[in-house]
This record gives sequence, structure tokens and C-alpha cells, in this order.
Amino acid sequence: MFARVAASTRAHSRLLAGTVAAGATLAVANHYNNNNKLISNDVSLISPVEKPDVKLPTRDELLDKLSRTNQFDVLIIGGGATGTGCALDAATRGLNVALVEKNDFASGTSSKSTKMAHGGVRYLEKAFWEMSKAQLDLVIEALNERAHLLNTAPHLCKLLPIIIPVYNYWQVPYFYAGCKMYDLFAGSQNLKGSYLMSKNATMEVAPMLDGSNLKAGLVYHDGSFNDTRMNATLAVTAIENSATVLNYMEVKQLVKDKDGKVAGAVVEDRETGKTYSVRAKVVVNATGPYSDRLLQMDANPDGLPDEVVQKTEPIIDGNATVKSIMSQVAVTKPNMVVPSAGVHIILPSFYCPKEMGLLDAKTSDGRVMFFLPWQGKVLAGTTDIPLKQVPENPTATEADIQDILKELQPYIKFPVKREDVLSAWAGIRPLVTDPRKKSKADGSTQGLVRSHFIFTSDHGLVTIAGGKWTTYRAMAEETIDEVVKNGKFDAKPCITRKLKLAGAENWDPNLPALLAQKYHLSQKMSHYLAENYGTRAPLICEMFHEDPENRLPLLLADKEQTPVLGHVDFDSFRYPITIAELKYAIKYEYARTALDFLMRRTRFAFLDAKQALNAVEGTVRLMGDSLGWDEQRRQDEIRYSTEFIKTFGV
Repeated sequence: MFARVAASTRAHSRLLAGTVAAGATLAVANHYNNNNKLISNDVSLISPVEKPDVKLPTRDELLDKLSRTNQFDVLIIGGGATGTGCALDAATRGLNVALVEKNDFASGTSSKSTKMAHGGVRYLEKAFWEMSKAQLDLVIEALNERAHLLNTAPHLCKLLPIIIPVYNYWQVPYFYAGCKMYDLFAGSQNLKGSYLMSKNATMEVAPMLDGSNLKAGLVYHDGSFNDTRMNATLAVTAIENSATVLNYMEVKQLVKDKDGKVAGAVVEDRETGKTYSVRAKVVVNATGPYSDRLLQMDANPDGLPDEVVQKTEPIIDGNATVKSIMSQVAVTKPNMVVPSAGVHIILPSFYCPKEMGLLDAKTSDGRVMFFLPWQGKVLAGTTDIPLKQVPENPTATEADIQDILKELQPYIKFPVKREDVLSAWAGIRPLVTDPRKKSKADGSTQGLVRSHFIFTSDHGLVTIAGGKWTTYRAMAEETIDEVVKNGKFDAKPCITRKLKLAGAENWDPNLPALLAQKYHLSQKMSHYLAENYGTRAPLICEMFHEDPENRLPLLLADKEQTPVLGHVDFDSFRYPITIAELKYAIKYEYARTALDFLMRRTRFAFLDAKQALNAVEGTVRLMGDSLGWDEQRRQDEIRYSTEFIKTFGV
């Protein structure tokens, strides 16, 4: 009897399995046409290697919209992480949004971070020793937002284990307890549990470490991400949600109404010199280190800054020397911003494990320093140098570079050489004090909380200041909450916590393999495209097939240099940056200058300044052809781009 029941059950199981298989086959067939292309509207069924239907407005169309709109709900000034985050948040709540950025997206501090999505282990230590609730709140907020970054942009943000080398036995329980507390405060958002490794296990993972006095290695987990790619992605996602977002638009004056309230701004297109009067119910100051300049305009009845610092040069000015442009001061007497220079350098990959970072828990001056694998290189930093003014274009000094190398040498068993530095740069840390309160500055920035604060001035200008990349989304949400309250808008709830950014739609961790199979790409190229463009990568891959020239490395873009194999610098091909990628950046990401592409849409100059110099002329040729530059503009662009990249530690 039991045998018959079992046989009957097996028969029914086979029938059910066959029915399910047939149904699945029919379902798949219904979702594909004869050309193997999806025809379903269900986005979850679309293949991640299917070419997405991306239709973005051109710059001219965005400018036309800017001029035709009588009044926006909100005007955001500043196109860094916070500004573009605010634009996306406001647009997805149903507000009519305009954003203007004086230079390019992420051209300032937002491109010069430590590339970490992290809670801040050093802040947790300070919170413990100083009994500081403010520091602890910052850590908890950042740990929660860290998980958001990995979820909404998985192609740009990855899990990164970090080793803390331990050289004293008493430090083992201390660091272990600290890392476990770090895990604990992350709660359900914890990425992966920290753990202890023996000396031998640590040396096996990181053979470059000097193991003579090493006792153990403590591993904890944070995130690593590509900051300027994230910033451009935020801008594009905001535009796709109907925001009017424009780079190279400089605010010349704040517009005041009859009651002295801020009601918009006079904005100049730095490419054409044309001015626009942009009206808005609420104006947001999201200019980061340059916030004091907007606050000066806010305080002035005419909406102008208190003093003219230096004449702002156009993007390219053939009569201006490069040195004068590089040495400009943006704000001479900052009242809110506490300027401090943070310097990073790039080293070859052999200075760090390829899949794990290193943390110097205490440098000679009491800070921490990171040595992290990033984009196939090692990123090292950062310094903390107080400044009295806010420079327009901060640069790394030789002393800063040597300081980082000096801190690295005790950990490395081979000589740390200056000639190994591939690139170096400086950014202004977003450290702030409340300008409405008097404070005594002692010249130190270490004690400042790296948190943010939001306030509305007496004239109605909403300012968001401080914070860090990891918390950009929370900062944007709080800012737009303030905007909604001030503007009395009937807005939708915030949805950015779960909103997938451009390139994250239908994300599949197997995307590199799928791209390699479909487009016959090398492993290096498929990984590069997947990890920088996500599911927008097929747009670039399709360009490879449209024109064979598009497959060429960027360094062969200058047709005056005939690509004869015997004369090609094959060493430069370590960077899988192609002509197709440049064309994509112009069409889909609003790149307007050679530096936009070489430094921000790609990270070429950040990764290897010397090699990036070789790509300047080809980049200018292609961009000039696409954007209609005359010969003078091309020559000025080559000169300015070359000299600017030379400030990156070359």
C-alpha cells in the first residue's frame, strides 16, 4: 500500500514538475520576441545587459526650461554630494527643482574624499573616551546610511574588509572590543562581523606588512565607493526625475523680494556669459566649503558678497595665466566653515592587499590613516592641515605627500618611494561651526564633530553644512524637510532610502560575466564597465559595435598620432578608458570640459596623473568635435587641463 502511495506521489510530482517547467518555458517565451529582447513592462524581468532606453534632456533643453519657468519650488545652489542629493530628494517628492553648480559636479570636496562609506571607527573611539553623545549619534547615523549606499548604488559601492595591524598584546582586546561595538551599533545594518587573525594569517593576506613586531590583525568591515561617479549618478537620477540640474552656472547675486527675503538668484552660464534670473519659493545653500560666500550674499540687502575676493575666471581664458586661476581664494574670512586641507595620494597596488584595506590606528600626531585598495591602486590618507582661507583650487604640497609616506613606511617591509606616488590631491574638509554662535578657534580641527547642521536665515535662505559623503542622503532628507516646512508645500514622503540610482536598476552581481559573454569583452573591461556604470554599461558596449574607433583606448584618440603598433605606449593600456566612454560622458552625463572627463566621469587623473596628461589632447579633440569648440578654445583647454593635472603630485 505504502509503495503504491509513494509511486502515486512520485507520478504526481513528475506531473507537477512538468507543468511548472512548461509554464516557466511559456512564461519566458512570452517575455521574449524572436530577437531575444524583452517586451515585458515588468522591470524586474529585464536583463541587466539589455540596452536601457535612456532619454535625457540636452544642456540646451535644460537651459530653456530654466529660462521658461517663472518660479521653481526650490533652487539649490551647489552640485556636490549634498546638493545633488537634495535635488533628487526634492524631485521625487514632487517639487519643481532647479540646481546650479558653478563648476562641475563633484569638482570640489565631493571628489576628494577617502572613498569610504563608513560609520567612522575613530569617532566611536572619541565618543567612548570623551563621553560624547554627538560623536556617537554621528557614528550610528553613518552606519545606517552606509547600508543605504550599498543598496541604492551596488555598482559603485562595495563591501571592504579593513585590517588593523596590532603590534602590542594589550591592544588586541582593546581593538577587538572596539570593532565589536562598531558591529553592535550598526544593528541590523551591520555588513559583516569583525574578527581576529593570527600573525601568520595576517601576513599571508598582507605580505607587504612588516611582521617583525606584529602580534595579530583585527578585521572590521566598511564600504568603499567611487565618489565622483556617485555624484554624477545623483545628478543624472535627479534629471530623470524632472529636476533641472546644470553645471557651469555661477550665482552672481541673490534676488530679494520687497521684504528682503531671498526669492531666487541671478545666475550666469559660464560657457556663454548669458545670465538668467531664476525665481524660487525657497533657496538652498549647499555649497560646502564655500557656504560663507552665499551667507554674505544673504546678509547683504543687495544680495551681493561683502567683498570681491578675486575676479572669477571663465572656464578657459586665453589671457589669464594658469597660476592665477590655481591660486584664487574663494572666501577670505570664513565665519561658518573651519577650513582644513585633507590630502590623499595614490600608490601602486603592491602597497596594500587587493581585497582588504589597512588602518593606521594612531599616527604620530594622533590621527588615523587609511591605506585602501581603490580602482586597482592604493589610496592613502588623509592629512588635517588647518587653513585661514578657503582656496578655489586646493593642491597637495610636497610636505603633505611626504607626511603620508612617512606614516606608511613603518608598516611596509620594503622602501616607500616618492616616485611611486601616481597622483596626489587636496580637498577642503567640510568642517563647520554654527555662524550664529560665537566660538573660540584654537587652530585645531580634530575636536570638531564631523556632523551636519541645517538652519534657515532671517532672510529665508536654507543652509545645509558639514557632514560627510556617507550621510549625504540623510542630510538631503532633513534639508528638504526644512524646505517643505518653509515653503508650505504639499509634498510626497521621502523615498530616497530605497530608490535605486541610475545604473542600479536590475543590478545583478554577475553583470561583469554577462557583459563579457554578450559583448565579447575582456574580464578587465567587463569589470570596469559594470563597476562604474552598472546596468547603463550596455550603452557604452553598443558604441563599440557602432564604430570600431570607439573601442580604441583614449590615448589613441588624437588622430595626429597615427596608432602604429611600434609607437603605441602599451603601458597606458592598463586603464580601460575608451573613446566610447568619452562619448557616453558627453551625451549622458553632461561632461563639458576635458577635466570633467579625465578627473570626474573617469578617475584617470586621480589614479595616474602622468598617464592622464598623455590623454589630454585626444580628449580635447573629441570633445571639441562634439561640442563645437573653435581652435582657440581647444588650445586653451589643452593648456589649462595640462597645467591643472600637473598640480596632482606630478
